[in-house]
Amino acid sequence: MLRVALKDLIARKRRLVTTGIAIVLGIAFLSGTQLLSQRLTDSIEELIGDVWDGIDVVVRSPDAQEAPFGPPLRASLPVEVVDEVAAVEGVRVAEGFVNSTGPELVDRDGNVVGAAIGPPTLVFNWAEDEALRTGVLTEGRGPQSDDEIALDFATVESMDVAIGDEITLATTLEGGSEQFDLVGIVGLGEEGDKSTGARPMFFTTATAMRLIDQPDQFSFIAVAAEDGVSQQELADRIAERVDQQVVTGEAFTEENAEQISQFVDLLGQFVSVFGYIALFVAIFIIYNTFSIIITQRTRETALLRAIGARRRQVLAATMLEAVVVGLLAGLLGLALGLALAATLIALLGNFFTVAGGVPGLTPAIAATAIVIGVGVTVLSAFIPAYRSTRIPPIAALSEVSQDRSDLSVSRRVWGTLLLLGGIALIGAGLAEVGDNPLLLVGAGAAGVLLSVGVILGPLIATPVSRVLARLFGAPRSITTRLAGENAARSPKRTAATAAALTIGVTLVVVIAIVASSIRTSVDATITDSVRADYVVATSSITSFGAIPRDLGDRIASLPDVEYASPARFGFIRLLDEVGRAAASEPGEVPDGLVGLPGSAPPGQDDFVLGIDPASWFEVIDNGELLGSPDSLVEGTMAVNAAYAAERGWRLGDRIPVYFGATGEQELEVAVLFDRNLGQASIYLPLATFSANTLPNFDVDFQIYVSATDGADLDEVAAQLGQLTDELPTVVVQDLGEFVDAQTAPLDVIIGIVYALLALAILIALIGIANTLSLSVLERT
Repeated sequence: MLRVALKDLIARKRRLVTTGIAIVLGIAFLSGTQLLSQRLTDSIEELIGDVWDGIDVVVRSPDAQEAPFGPPLRASLPVEVVDEVAAVEGVRVAEGFVNSTGPELVDRDGNVVGAAIGPPTLVFNWAEDEALRTGVLTEGRGPQSDDEIALDFATVESMDVAIGDEITLATTLEGGSEQFDLVGIVGLGEEGDKSTGARPMFFTTATAMRLIDQPDQFSFIAVAAEDGVSQQELADRIAERVDQQVVTGEAFTEENAEQISQFVDLLGQFVSVFGYIALFVAIFIIYNTFSIIITQRTRETALLRAIGARRRQVLAATMLEAVVVGLLAGLLGLALGLALAATLIALLGNFFTVAGGVPGLTPAIAATAIVIGVGVTVLSAFIPAYRSTRIPPIAALSEVSQDRSDLSVSRRVWGTLLLLGGIALIGAGLAEVGDNPLLLVGAGAAGVLLSVGVILGPLIATPVSRVLARLFGAPRSITTRLAGENAARSPKRTAATAAALTIGVTLVVVIAIVASSIRTSVDATITDSVRADYVVATSSITSFGAIPRDLGDRIASLPDVEYASPARFGFIRLLDEVGRAAASEPGEVPDGLVGLPGSAPPGQDDFVLGIDPASWFEVIDNGELLGSPDSLVEGTMAVNAAYAAERGWRLGDRIPVYFGATGEQELEVAVLFDRNLGQASIYLPLATFSANTLPNFDVDFQIYVSATDGADLDEVAAQLGQLTDELPTVVVQDLGEFVDAQTAPLDVIIGIVYALLALAILIALIGIANTLSLSVLERT
């Protein structure tokens, strides 16, 4: 039986290829993304290690504002702490570091450098000590005067500039832009030829502090130890003398690498989902293929049974064939995944330094590819193989056996139960039941597709095939009738073939509907809520918060402008009962951290908007207000009424909260409003916002502008244009343009999703071609 199975497999090489190609593509996608994620993680850890390699201890504020995404937003330290740290025994040198996002580079054409979604532009001060310095100086020198700048080599190449050229910087300071002389070029690694993809800019310490509007403040203090003093020993000594949080250099480096790696892992998981979708589609293809193959071999199987082969031997022979197909497909998919990962790595090498070539294959990735390849193939082949062994040999030899399982009562019962169960899971997920509603929706959708495509599908395949043949074929045509009857003759085969493509098309339609719904919702929200005539906003995600601080006042002073209402974006931690209940349990203190632990109490982090109460409710319709905007003073907030009801808040209640800049506070609920604008359900008056928010968030990211009655809107637009033409990080939008700008990132994401779903569609099309070719062969 072993030789029979292997010879049968070898004799039909074409069938082997077409059966395994769906698995090959799915495995290639999965293994390729896993290899890419692993290489990116390794490269990032190496690069981050290069960035902070000379640091033995880091001193920083324990006050940190957790954000719903990204690393914590930490308060700064006064410059006096540097002298305190430097005086500790064992410290060779201590330097304060400025490290922040903020200003943006502007190219020769007046455009923001790297305006698309991607790594940020960062402000650093130039470290005097070479061991502590971020990067290696490869050309020129470090900035020595306040009008000088040093850039990394990748940024210099992308901007096509050289030492001695003038560099333009867009800032939030008065005037909106400044010019600096390029005096140095730096890079990471021993040779200075590596880059993280971010765009670091180096200035004198005074200039760096001024650009991020934090005078006499450092982001953290970096310390190098004397010879013979360990990192942990020095950290313990500093923690005894300084009332701040202290971490070893190793822990600091690991923390930074882990934060970036989390994003890479999340991205890898997102892409891998589509690989599993492709494999899910492949199950239908292989199931269908083996069903046809086994049906074609019914007489052969019956003959083997007649001359003494047992049912389990026949089943084992078919399973062996499935194992061989799955094993070969897994190996080929793994090889293709290596090539795919190498190609993607080469493309990503244009953006940041990552080791090129074929990535190293880990045992875990190889085992995953083989196990999934074999498992999916065997699972798909088992049901048709087992069913074929139940046909009596004599009935099979005389071709009188018929499979009527598509009409069985059990099929209808199980199919209906699976359909109802899938719908129930989708409903539970949409109602946000449980810890992972998205998982419930996914499981429910899989159940519905399995029910309709595999179990209940054959019940409708026969009548639907005949109707479709008549609708799309020529009337009274023999060809039309043959097409309909051939599709109707094998309803399970027709249903399974269609199910593979159905999954892909369903997902495409669902994504399209979700995208359309979001666009419609955003459009309706803005149309119904925004009374302003124009919105002055940042030009891209990377230039977030790059509106000059005096621009709002300059707009408000225009003769045809009645209101110019700014909006600022920030975070808050809610310490009420709901917030504390939703907080995760505090973990163990990580190795290498001494001194003060994080000062933030357990709570729930959320978005907030900073607004000017005197003008906001004039340019934005937030529905019915309970309470007066005049009561929004320092120490108060406005809250969405439904959000407040969920948390048990009432007008006049004082809610405990936490800010990274000022610690625990109590804010009074002074106004309740009906309708949000965007994601934030909490509005802080600027008096509250500015007093408690970290400085790098206390900047406008949007200004809503309303013209006076009877003003010429075109003239107002022209006046706004005159104020912003020299500001590359700022754009003036009417409401239609504002809607488009809010949904533009969604279009990018949808395009990526469609591209990833194309793999599942391709596998489905291959399955249809495979099924039709086998069907033609069957009818030869």
